[in-house]
Amino acid sequence: MATNATRAGRVAPAHPKPQGAPGTRTVALTVALAVLGVFVTYMPITTVSDSLTTIGASTGASTADLQWISDSYIIPMAAMILSAGVFGDLHGRRRVYLIGMALTVFGTVIAAIAGTLTGASALHLLWTGQAVTGVGAGLLLPTTLALIAHAVPDLHARARYVALWATGLVLGIAVGPLLSGTILRYAGWGWVFVPNAGLALVAGVLAALRLPESKAPDGRRLDWPGQITATVAIAASIFGVIEGGQSGWSSARAVLGLAVGAAAFAAFLRIEARSSSPLLNLSLFRSPAFSAAGFSALIALFALVGTIFLLSLFFGAGQHLSPLAIGVRLLFINGVTAVANPLVGRLLTRWPPVALLAVGLGLGSVAMFLMTGIQADTSIGAAAWRLAILGVADAFMLSAVAVAAIHAVPHRLAGMAAASNTALRQYGAVLGPAVLGVILTSRIAGGASMSAALHTALSVNGVLLFIAAIVCAMTVRLGRDTAS
Repeated sequence: MATNATRAGRVAPAHPKPQGAPGTRTVALTVALAVLGVFVTYMPITTVSDSLTTIGASTGASTADLQWISDSYIIPMAAMILSAGVFGDLHGRRRVYLIGMALTVFGTVIAAIAGTLTGASALHLLWTGQAVTGVGAGLLLPTTLALIAHAVPDLHARARYVALWATGLVLGIAVGPLLSGTILRYAGWGWVFVPNAGLALVAGVLAALRLPESKAPDGRRLDWPGQITATVAIAASIFGVIEGGQSGWSSARAVLGLAVGAAAFAAFLRIEARSSSPLLNLSLFRSPAFSAAGFSALIALFALVGTIFLLSLFFGAGQHLSPLAIGVRLLFINGVTAVANPLVGRLLTRWPPVALLAVGLGLGSVAMFLMTGIQADTSIGAAAWRLAILGVADAFMLSAVAVAAIHAVPHRLAGMAAASNTALRQYGAVLGPAVLGVILTSRIAGGASMSAALHTALSVNGVLLFIAAIVCAMTVRLGRDTAS
């Protein structure tokens, strides 16, 4: 008989309710704070991206300087995720949530103050603020999922709430460009950070007053060798990818970053295999459903964030649209995703999450190839239905991938599962713009039009999503064969 952790592709029976599990009102508040938490971590990504042109004009920043405004947020965020899982299990998820929100407030205030300066001083302070905010985001991302997993041990009910969590993620991505586009029409770029600081402050106060503490310390302790090597592996490899995209893959900084990242990753695997209390229990990957969810998380966010990056460039440079007009078009992706997420949440109570993940990945692949029909003169109406199909696909991918990961493991390992899946998701989110950006610029440098270059990059996304869909479909089939 297959165990819950290895019954791939099937919704496992609900775990027994743990002693001291929260009541109904507390569950509602916990879920609301989790959704607000993930909203606060994702909104700065697109808010800042949409403001880079204005920041560059104000500070005289180079293209590389502008890239590091985003990267100084993303690298600390990705590097902190695995450690955040063990911190929450040992010291309490409420405590980690509060620290994450405090750092978010502090970092965004620093970034807002940078808007009052000029030149290099403004850039250096902005990088600092972004890095502090990124550390806070890295603490928040896995913690918000772990809070839901603890508060809602019933797998069917949890699936609906994880879909709400994914809605918060997508709304953060969607609201960012609209918010920054509106603010930049009336105020300086420093003001784009103020709304996020206010939301983080409100969330932190509510959590301090009402959010109950939850831990899962059994068998867990601080794994400093694993935490250090994991942090170095993630940060160095991301640095190498970014430098490869900017300066060429043979550049010294790119090679050094990738080499250090690979060596640290190898050391991490060796340490975790021998650890009595690993940061990441490698045996989790023996579950086909957990492994498929991890691979799909990386590919899905690679494609989603990479596509938004590509479309932002295309709509700006290819169709010469304003930041607000670009935000409106991207709303056909993210807005549709937010609307579709509750429906996906209901489906997740009836169908295996890996099966629905395969559907989302397959539909995403179709959407990518359909978007190759977008040209420089394509109207908003002709683009909207193509973007909307991707929005529906994203609803399936973002909700199902998180549910599949935490359903595939015992309740006590939910925090670890959430952290590892989130780390893979964020790694994909970083790789997407870097790799697809290289494809786009290489094609243009070779004489292709921007439309043709966009189509090539979108086709790469389509192929990757199709491969991930096949992996998930095979996992579902394997689960049925194992169960029989």
